[in-house]
Amino acid sequence: MQGSSGHPDREYINSNARLVEVCNRIRQAGRFAFDTEFVMEDRFVPEVCVVQLATDSLVAVADALEIDDLSPVWSLVSDPDVEVIVHAGMEDLGLCFAQGGQTPARVFDCQIGSGLVTTSYPLSLSRMLWELLQVRLTKTQTLTDWRRRPLTPEQIEYAAEDVVHLVEAREILGRRLIELGRGEWMEEEMSRFSEAATYERDVTGNAIKLKGARSLDPKGLAVAKELVKAREALAAKYNRPVRAVIRDHLLVEIARHRWKKASQIKTLRGLNLRAEGIRALAAAVEQACKSPRESWPVARPPDDETAAEASLSLLTRAVVRAYCDEHSIGFQLVTSKQDSRAFVRSIVRGVQPDPPSLLERGWRARTMGALIRSLLTGEAAIRVVPGTNGPSVTVK
Repeated sequence: MQGSSGHPDREYINSNARLVEVCNRIRQAGRFAFDTEFVMEDRFVPEVCVVQLATDSLVAVADALEIDDLSPVWSLVSDPDVEVIVHAGMEDLGLCFAQGGQTPARVFDCQIGSGLVTTSYPLSLSRMLWELLQVRLTKTQTLTDWRRRPLTPEQIEYAAEDVVHLVEAREILGRRLIELGRGEWMEEEMSRFSEAATYERDVTGNAIKLKGARSLDPKGLAVAKELVKAREALAAKYNRPVRAVIRDHLLVEIARHRWKKASQIKTLRGLNLRAEGIRALAAAVEQACKSPRESWPVARPPDDETAAEASLSLLTRAVVRAYCDEHSIGFQLVTSKQDSRAFVRSIVRGVQPDPPSLLERGWRARTMGALIRSLLTGEAAIRVVPGTNGPSVTVK
């Protein structure tokens, strides 16, 4: 049945049997729009409250707190024969990996697709739908509590709005990508959604990024790494956010002193942890201190960017932005300040960063990366061309 807007009526699902029926119907359609409403502010494991699903012929809002088994949804998201359409869907797709144990197979993220054909990135769902379809979302439930029951008609409509137009938006973006010869670019961007590493927690990286971790030596970083792992385990056990278990600066302090006894750790001001948790931290320190030197994390090098490199980084970003403006690409999708700095260093110093800069990978390397490299090596020059809509910047 079609609603007055031309889209299917919203169906509220609160039973396992009906969810299975809807998922089977979606599987036959071969593609669907997907979104979730979840809560994670006060917990380690996100609590899925609502799941939204839509095709050309159905729009379903599934009550995840009333349904015992969401595995039909996770199976659908990871089905290689079904395309899942999302908007800024990294966290929603991460739920498939966290709760279903599988990675999504075929993803089309409309926010990224929009960034590959327009200069506006990142675009909110509301703004993207307005620019593509001239559809204006109401968005009246942005601060709603999705854990409260029963769900109101307004909440159900709000949830449905997040998916009801995505299939149509995907069609438009897909055509533009093909017209501009950027279908392969989109495939490259979407491939990371199918990699488990995209969703796995980087314990070593998290330890290195702790505030104050730069002051730690390699052995201290090894201790910090084990402490981060212990904190994650405690957060999962208590189902609390990791920083609610113990804050970063306290972990760094423990790592700096290499405290192996619970009595030493207990002296920290601001520690709010049960005795068993403190013992777990002490055990982590002891384990790290016994680890072989070759397993210790490599500390981040000091920020020794030269004035010349800083200038070249600014130049790189300016040229990339000009290229993006000229070719209708979202600048923020292409590179970041940190990434541009890494790219410049790789050219100036001849040292490849790990991981490589985005500008040295895939479609970015073939376009803007090659352009900037030719500029910085003197093979090309910047030219400013006057125009009726203002000057354009080209590199030749």
